[in-house]
Amino acid sequence: MLTTIESGSRTDRVIAVLTELITAGRLSSGDFLPSEAELCKQLGVSRPTVRMALRTLETRGLVLTRQGVGVQVTDRTRQVVTDSIELMLLRGGAGPRDVLEVRLTLECQGAALAAQRATGDDLEAIASAIAAMSDRGMAVAATVDADLRFHLRVAEASKNAVLVALVHAIRGLLRDTIAATWRVNDQAEERLQDHADVLAAVTTRDPAAAEAAMRTHLCRTERLIEVIREGGAIPQTSP
Repeated sequence: MLTTIESGSRTDRVIAVLTELITAGRLSSGDFLPSEAELCKQLGVSRPTVRMALRTLETRGLVLTRQGVGVQVTDRTRQVVTDSIELMLLRGGAGPRDVLEVRLTLECQGAALAAQRATGDDLEAIASAIAAMSDRGMAVAATVDADLRFHLRVAEASKNAVLVALVHAIRGLLRDTIAATWRVNDQAEERLQDHADVLAAVTTRDPAAAEAAMRTHLCRTERLIEVIREGGAIPQTSP
C-alpha cells in the first residue's frame, strides 16, 4: 500500500511538471519529449512512473506516442474534452430540447460578444459559411456542415475562450440537431436570411441586434424541433 501511494504521488508530480511545460509553452505542439530514459534521469523517477504519467497525458490529449519515433506534444485537448462530454450527455439521455436550451444561452451571448470583438478574419469566416450554405448544388451533409460552421465561427468571434470551448464541446449534438431540422425543412431561404441578419448585426457592431437575430434563428429551430418531437425521435448523424 505504501509503495502504491508513493508511486501514485510521484506519477502525479511527473504529470504536473510535464503539463506545466506544455501549457506554459516551453514545449510546443510538434515538439518531442526527451526519451523515457532521459525523463527518468531528469525527474528522478522510475521508468514505470514515467510511462504511467505519459499515458495520462496522452489520454488528456496533450501528447501522442509515435511508435519508433517518440512522444510528441499535440493539441488534441479540445477533441478529448468534446468526446468525453458527448459521451456523458448521450449516456445521460440529453435530448434536442436540452441542446437548444443551452444554445439559446451560449449562442445568443456569443453573437452579442462577436458584435463587439469580431475581427475582419472572423467576419470573412462567417460570411464564407453562409455562402457555402447558399450553394444548392451541395449535398445535404455538406450543407449541414456549412450551417454548423456558421455557428462555430460566430462563437469563435466572441473571443471568450470558455464559451468557445463549450460550443465546440457540444458540436456533435449540435450537428445532429441541425441535420434533423434540415430533414424536416430543407428550404434554405429563411435560414440564410437569419444567418445574414446575424452577420449584419455583428458587422455593424450592434450587440443587441446580434443577440436578437440569433435568438430569432434559434426560435425557428425550436419550432422545427417540436415538429420532430411530434413525429418521433430525432435521427442521429455521423460525427
